[in-house]
Amino acid sequence: MKVLVGISGSIGVLGIPGHLISLQVEKDVEELRVLMTPTAARFVNPQTLEALLRLPIRVDPWSDGHPMYSPVDLVKDVDLYLIAPASATTISRCANGSAETLLAHCYLCHSGPVAFAPSMSPEMWEHPAVQRNLKQLEKDGACILPPGVAYSASTGTFQKGGLCLYQDMWPLLRSFLEQRGRPRKRRGTARSG
Repeated sequence: MKVLVGISGSIGVLGIPGHLISLQVEKDVEELRVLMTPTAARFVNPQTLEALLRLPIRVDPWSDGHPMYSPVDLVKDVDLYLIAPASATTISRCANGSAETLLAHCYLCHSGPVAFAPSMSPEMWEHPAVQRNLKQLEKDGACILPPGVAYSASTGTFQKGGLCLYQDMWPLLRSFLEQRGRPRKRRGTARSG
């Protein structure tokens, strides 16, 4: 299966390198593509991710040093578009059809399965506007992964809102894809394990 991961600007981006490495070794994943919003690139340097994953990391289709490409090309033949972490801003853009970033533009160009892994402060997670946008994405056919636990600086406690742990994420994504009609295995590809 081909997976495109869209990384948005949330503190949860600090945990995404481990998620991406786990995806690379997942036996079902034949190809991994990664893109980031400019805000995500402020949390984790795209060049660091490129060196770690040995993959090109797309940030901006015109100025990230890679050859010109389009959102349509990035989502072509993708079996799953995983947006992780999904910030409140990215969730809002996608729910409202705004293509202000490459990540959101790819969302609007992709007709296959999409999953969002929200990551934000507990206060933001509980806000009615965020919950309304998540409901709209679900209505549009997206899978919303349950958030993990995050530290709330305002209350000094741990509450719902953090990035879903990988060991919880992948089984949920498999179930989502099976419900949608799992992508067929490509001819001529065999993986041991």
